[in-house]
Amino acid sequence: MVKIALLYILPAAFLIYALVDCVQDDEVERTGVPKPLWILLIILIFPYLGPLAWLVVSKIAKPKSGGQGRRGAGGGPFGNRGQARPMAPDDDPEFLRKLAEDQWLRERRKQREAEQKDDGGDGAS
Repeated sequence: MVKIALLYILPAAFLIYALVDCVQDDEVERTGVPKPLWILLIILIFPYLGPLAWLVVSKIAKPKSGGQGRRGAGGGPFGNRGQARPMAPDDDPEFLRKLAEDQWLRERRKQREAEQKDDGGDGAS
């Protein structure tokens, strides 16, 4: 019974899932391959490779439009895919430039203070 499930039922379910996912996909082409060719690849390379190739490519490839995904205006449970997400500070070039500038100014200020102490200390003795 387990062999039948592993050899026939599981690959068939995997195939059906990949076909439905491919047919419902909004993108006309994924990585330069038209949808009808994807459907043929999924069916002809039946046991595991066709559906697996579709699932990997469809989940990894970014939408070309940059807009809404298959889920509509919400874009999924975590917000709209079309809007730019806030950037982390260590990824923001403007923030990093400002940080380096502030550090350089602090170092210059310390150097000037050290020079003033050296000049003031020698002149007072």
